[in-house]
Amino acid sequence: MTASWCVQALDPSWYAGKVTRHQAEVNLREMNKDGAFVVRDSTTGSAEHPYTLMLLKQGKVYNIQIRNHMDSYSLGTGLHNTKSFPGVKEMITHHTHTPLLLIDATDQNYEAQSQCCLLHPAGL
Repeated sequence: MTASWCVQALDPSWYAGKVTRHQAEVNLREMNKDGAFVVRDSTTGSAEHPYTLMLLKQGKVYNIQIRNHMDSYSLGTGLHNTKSFPGVKEMITHHTHTPLLLIDATDQNYEAQSQCCLLHPAGL
C-alpha cells in the first residue's frame, strides 16, 4: 500500500492534507461546535506518525497523534492500551459513535478529562 493510495482513501470532508496546525485550528474555531474535527498531515511527516487528529471541545483544541504500526492505525502516544484499526477511515467512523477520552496535557488532574465523539467534519 503506497502513501498516495492512503491519501486517496481519506475522506475530504474531514481530511485537510498538508495544512498547518494554526490553519486547522482557525477552521475548527470558526465552526465553534463541540465535536468539530479535522485530520491533517503530521508536522513530523514520519511513517510512524503520519497524521494528527484535531478536535474541538468546549473551546479547546486537542491535537492527537495518529500512529501507524504494521499497517494498523491507533490514536495517542501508545502509552495506554489503544484500539487499532486497519485504516484511518475506519478509526474516524468508529469515533463518530464511540467517544474519545480527551486528556489535557497542561492539566494532570484526572477529573479534567472529558469525552467527545467526532461529530462535525471540518475539512478545509
